[in-house]
Amino acid sequence: MTPRERFLKLLREDVLQVDLADLDFGIYRILNHRRAKIDAFLTEQLPARIDVELARLPGTAGEDEQARIYNELYTFFNRYYEDGDFVPRARRGRDAAYSVAWDGRDVFFHWATRGSHYVKSGERFAGYAYRQADGRRIALNVRRADTEKDNVKGERRYYVPAAFEHDGGQSRLLFDYRKLDPKEARRYERKGAAPADETGDEDGADAPAAEGRSAQERLLNAWAANGAEFKTVALPTGIDRALLARHAQRYVKGQTTDFFVHPKLGEFLRGELDYHLKNEFVRIWHLPDGEALARERGKFAIVQRLAEAIVDVLAAIEDVQAVLFEKRKFVLAADWLVRASALAALPGGAALVAQAAANEKQVTEWARWVGVQPRTAASAPPPQPSPATQGREFPPPPLAGEGRGGGDGAADGADGRALLQRYPHLPIHTAHFDADFKAAVLACFDDLDAATGGLLIHAENYAALRTIEPAYRQGVKCIYIDPPYNTAASEIAYKNGMKSASWLALLDGRVSAAKRLLRLDGAFVAAIDDFEAKNLGFLMDETFDDDAHWATVPVRSKPQGRATANGFSINHEYLLFYGCSPASSVGRLPREGTRADRYPESDSVGAFAWANLRKTGSDSRQADRPGQYFPIYVGESGARVPDMSWDDDTEEWIPAAPQKGEVAVFPVDDSGERRVWSVAPERAREDLRSSEIQLRREGQRTYFVRKYRPNEEGALPHTWWSDAKYSASESGTKVLRDVMGGRLAFSFPKSLFAVADSLRVLGIGASNTALDFFAGSGTTAHAVLNLNREDGGERKFVLVEQGEYFDTVLLPRVAKVMACPEWKDGKPKPGVAMQAAAGEDAAAHWSARTP
Repeated sequence: MTPRERFLKLLREDVLQVDLADLDFGIYRILNHRRAKIDAFLTEQLPARIDVELARLPGTAGEDEQARIYNELYTFFNRYYEDGDFVPRARRGRDAAYSVAWDGRDVFFHWATRGSHYVKSGERFAGYAYRQADGRRIALNVRRADTEKDNVKGERRYYVPAAFEHDGGQSRLLFDYRKLDPKEARRYERKGAAPADETGDEDGADAPAAEGRSAQERLLNAWAANGAEFKTVALPTGIDRALLARHAQRYVKGQTTDFFVHPKLGEFLRGELDYHLKNEFVRIWHLPDGEALARERGKFAIVQRLAEAIVDVLAAIEDVQAVLFEKRKFVLAADWLVRASALAALPGGAALVAQAAANEKQVTEWARWVGVQPRTAASAPPPQPSPATQGREFPPPPLAGEGRGGGDGAADGADGRALLQRYPHLPIHTAHFDADFKAAVLACFDDLDAATGGLLIHAENYAALRTIEPAYRQGVKCIYIDPPYNTAASEIAYKNGMKSASWLALLDGRVSAAKRLLRLDGAFVAAIDDFEAKNLGFLMDETFDDDAHWATVPVRSKPQGRATANGFSINHEYLLFYGCSPASSVGRLPREGTRADRYPESDSVGAFAWANLRKTGSDSRQADRPGQYFPIYVGESGARVPDMSWDDDTEEWIPAAPQKGEVAVFPVDDSGERRVWSVAPERAREDLRSSEIQLRREGQRTYFVRKYRPNEEGALPHTWWSDAKYSASESGTKVLRDVMGGRLAFSFPKSLFAVADSLRVLGIGASNTALDFFAGSGTTAHAVLNLNREDGGERKFVLVEQGEYFDTVLLPRVAKVMACPEWKDGKPKPGVAMQAAAGEDAAAHWSARTP
């Protein structure tokens, strides 16, 4: 292969992939419009331009200059291109030494793919097509997809050629995306697999040797070799089998390979080109002055101009991909979970609940949630209303203790009304109804935002964070995430084998996007284990302020231990806590044996006392807690915390001007020293509204007091969580199994109590919002609902999950916990489902899906 052919192959087939023809998704839709121009530039204009420019140079050629130019262009672009992506690893010299764009800090964290977006492919099942030389169009599509319904590892799926069809002027190769049967697994899933006749298979004599670097590649190679097991995929006359096989390999690779997007590729490549040409291309040291030197400079200029033109093309394509990745996405569908008991209490709601109870799909889902066999409303005897309910559109839910319980189910099934009599808080899922019904349900709520207790988003998490940013910017109080751990127990196949670099690129953009949603007094916690703890810590340190790190808390999440190759048994993981700004403050955990709702609102001994709102003792000065030094305005109508903005330079709140007649009260002690309030601004606002903070006057002296509950105020969180309730097996897996019942369809759920206590430490208030963009099985939503039940709060959650188990685990779990707080073997505990859910009288939860 000549230098020219090698360079053109790199650009045409590997980088730009202009020979992939009619790809109908992503960036290829854009390339299709410019394909002819790009191809003409590479194959005709570029060689002609080199010839013309070389002919203009002074002197005579002392080498094959065209070959040298092509070699140099190939060397440069191939250096940064790797298996489908440009990897931004700055090089210095032919020995492949690397450099880092260090910014002068005393400590600088860098990884190979820093600055790139990492895009996990998932199963896209996009279309693909190409044209043969005779003009025939051949499409490749998925006919049937058996996707994972949970995140259990080891259940690999493959693209298996299943049929070849011809319809009008187009032919189609159809794939099944599925697990291999035992015979296929023996043949393809072992590297260097033996021919089928050596495995004892009946059809082995006709099967080719399974060759290739992966099971998927070996499978496609066997099909391309016309293996006997692919009899149903026979190709008609006129189909170029070799060309089709080549495109099939590319199609499958494109469907299953993750990729990087570099939003500043042009800037990076231009900087690298400048260094490369000056230090590796120019050879002036042995050249005499005159034509030889001028000719060398001329070749330098030719390579520079050509390379810059190519960089412009590549950067334009990469910029479009970056824009597509970063743009906010459309919401394809939005549905609601609305508790039937809450809806029935609203004007017009009872009729809608009755309509839902007659909907077969809804009744089937309810029955599945509570673990009974459904029975259609038409075949079931109608429930007999009591005298107290005569004349109503729908019988009200029974009072606590009146029902028959919920644990035993119904042997002969249940219809919708019977289910709601027994489980009155079951949510109505609007996905089972038409648009008119959905609109009627939403119209029952005067303030839909206030009534909505949570948002579930089925989407890629970076896309979801970008999409909800306008609505939630600086509106989230706390963020809890449990990202993939990268351990052998939860192995993830990353691009190019760059395990940690790819993982960091995945986390970097998402953590940064999530930080924009945090309130100024917000906080962030991430669960992680030893394998990536140090890297995640460095990344979080870079994303947040230098002093934002509160603590790294080891959690005894696996008391029984997990054996490792190094001979240790791992019992722990970590929680990394970060505050968003100096205005953030660490929350407290309940003292052992106490709960917020156990103390009467009275002045009796042991219930509560009044304490000065101004903090005293250690850490009470403005310099210690600048976020808790702010004014409270006092006027004739009472006291309020004004609207304020934070000044990063002075680390002070800048309050809005007081209204006429208002006086600003600051936490200044009798000696004139600036102290701080014992609560942050948002908590002070909430407590003033609820009279938890009250204004007191003694003569000319004005001060504030707050309710202090000695047994309820809680304890400072420790930096070692070893309590048995933090066990992921007992309080994670077992809790999920109790809620869902049957075979556990999700591995490694977190302890419900570890998540709840994490939210408490993050300072979640009674009306705050929590975000989790690696939602998994929905433990964070479960924890928020439980916290609301404890104290009657109105906390909200936003959960994002991409996996297929969104529909089979996460959403049903949230719906079930909305309906009943305690479950056993997938069924509500007897009597518990009849109890009213405190703080959720108008609870609704929004489920959205994006591309």
